[in-house]
Amino acid sequence: MKRSTSWAVLVFLISAIALLAAGCGGGGGGGTTGGTGGGGAAKTVKIVSDLPLQGSSASQTAQMNDAIKLYLQEIGNKVGNYTIQFEAFDDSTAAKGAWDEATCSANARKYVEDTSVIGVLGTFNSGCAKLEVPIANEASLAYISPANTAVGLTHVGPGSESGEPEKYYPNGTRNYARVVTPDDVQGQIDANYMKDKLGVTKVFILDDKDAYGKGVADAFEGAAKDIGLAVAGHEGWDANAQNYKALMTKIKASGADGIFIGGISCFNGGQLVKDKVAIVGDNATVQTIVSDGFVQASLFDEAGADKVEGIYGSAPTLNPDDLPGAGKAFNAKVQAQFGKPEVYTAYAVAALQMMLAALEKSDGSREGVTKALAGATADTVVGPITFDQNGDPKDKFESIFQGKGGSWAFLEQFKAPS
Repeated sequence: MKRSTSWAVLVFLISAIALLAAGCGGGGGGGTTGGTGGGGAAKTVKIVSDLPLQGSSASQTAQMNDAIKLYLQEIGNKVGNYTIQFEAFDDSTAAKGAWDEATCSANARKYVEDTSVIGVLGTFNSGCAKLEVPIANEASLAYISPANTAVGLTHVGPGSESGEPEKYYPNGTRNYARVVTPDDVQGQIDANYMKDKLGVTKVFILDDKDAYGKGVADAFEGAAKDIGLAVAGHEGWDANAQNYKALMTKIKASGADGIFIGGISCFNGGQLVKDKVAIVGDNATVQTIVSDGFVQASLFDEAGADKVEGIYGSAPTLNPDDLPGAGKAFNAKVQAQFGKPEVYTAYAVAALQMMLAALEKSDGSREGVTKALAGATADTVVGPITFDQNGDPKDKFESIFQGKGGSWAFLEQFKAPS
């Protein structure tokens, strides 16, 4: 606690000096901005996004940033008495093609040091959030994620780790929320769907060894055992392997008639799906459900559309074609300018809208915005959202999609079991 207190005092002093020296808010950081800092100096603030802009997620995350900028333009870059500057940050590296531990931590330190930043839209990957949120928490900097689903970021449950979630909030006050349903719900719904809808009797579980992938796979395993769905095995796959023929041969020998894959496709998921179909059987013979990290358009390129045909996927999102009212109209604008909306695009805008709602209720300080996250509510492009006491959306659900003809087709939606 002594370290937390010292850091908070240091940040306060830096903020005060910066205001006296500059005589204005905003500024700092450079990069790509999605708005201009008009209005009174003290009323200009910055919101940044923190997403992996390289690798297989790039088409999704680039569109998320485009949609954020479009929404800010539509509201004149203003909410209440505040003018909003936007800056997009990349938490991935070209070499890795995915989020990077060192980059995530460095980004969080940048945001803390830039005193004009009052909120972060991110992260996309839960493992990155686990690194960034504690750094930002020491400076009371608010995060709202459009896509994180790891259970332990907000509460204890299936798939959470020892010490979670308290270890992410060293100053004792929550500075993090998300607009999507956590993985304990995804695991439960997927296990029930696999048993009751797909008729699977024995499942083999795979995860990518990442925080998110392992967490959702663990949640699925716990739910499967609870409902009497036999688990033939649970293993992690090596993202750097050339192929997974040995792993798939083992799965075939296990007699499993279903496979659950928890993780993100950029960790060689395309090759994993190819080898599954080649050795274990196609997706009609051996039913497969992938978690939301695979429910991206890029999977059809990585694995081949014929290999993804018939595969099921779950995501804590609405079907992009089924957004309500204003969301449908906004989605049409996104499609006209940036192409077919991806699954998480609208949720990036929803995260922005929730951040703006918290900002409008606050005094414009980091501490004020963070405090306003608790119980924050807004009518967003994906419908009304209210954060519960953990920072999760009160209304929790999962959508089931299926690979058909080279794209993800929405099938049905399930609310969280009571």
